[in-house]
Amino acid sequence: MKTIVKSLKLILSVLILNISFANAQKLPKIQKRSIYAPQNIKIDGTSTEWNDTFEAYNKAVDLFYTMSNDDKNIYLIVKTKYKDVIDKILRGGLTFTINPGPNKKDKNSISVTYPVLEGPDMWVVANKFTQLSNSHKEGEAINVNELNKLFYTKEKTLTVTGIEQIPDQSISIYNDNGIKPASLFDDKMTYTYELALPIAYIKLPNKDGVTFKYQIKINEAPAIQRPAVITASTPPPPPPIPVGTLATTDFWGEYTLAKKP
Repeated sequence: MKTIVKSLKLILSVLILNISFANAQKLPKIQKRSIYAPQNIKIDGTSTEWNDTFEAYNKAVDLFYTMSNDDKNIYLIVKTKYKDVIDKILRGGLTFTINPGPNKKDKNSISVTYPVLEGPDMWVVANKFTQLSNSHKEGEAINVNELNKLFYTKEKTLTVTGIEQIPDQSISIYNDNGIKPASLFDDKMTYTYELALPIAYIKLPNKDGVTFKYQIKINEAPAIQRPAVITASTPPPPPPIPVGTLATTDFWGEYTLAKKP
């Protein structure tokens, strides 16, 4: 009986995942509405509070995403199942940029890049992801606990630019500046990213119905830099990724702060 229940749960989760990605064809490529964040929002690398539904799907980056806000923060959640996209994020990170003015190249723009994995730390995470991806069969669940634990131990920092209150560009993910990131893999090898960014850092003219531009960018995978000293404990470098997936991919949108309902 337990085996039957387990099988039914697996089938149901697969159907939900397939329906979710099938719905990508119906979603706009740029989010169209403002959303006041749910009270139970939690930056934990899962889309539970969103019922695994999203506001847009952008083919330029192959990501589902939703932006929202409350009185204190702007929230971004993205999700993807594509191996090449996830691999590039692990290597080069995802940069979220906000421009308070009308121009894309605004001097008051701020950005957050996460995750930031470099050298052997990136190697070992990318290799583990590749290993599990290659062994994962479509529709089958896979144990990702080891990958998530490894990612958790290696993701130490994020990069911020343009925030006057934070002079150091590289800060801990456990910072006291209110910037909160999180990422997790689920048992279908789908990757979910979340970020909370305090509105106070954005130089908005006012906070009532203000529209600003934003960019979501998956950075180019950097060239592999071998450490000066290679020891027996140095992990092997990750395999090369297809040339077509090396370049930076991005898109721009506009968002208006939602008012509390």
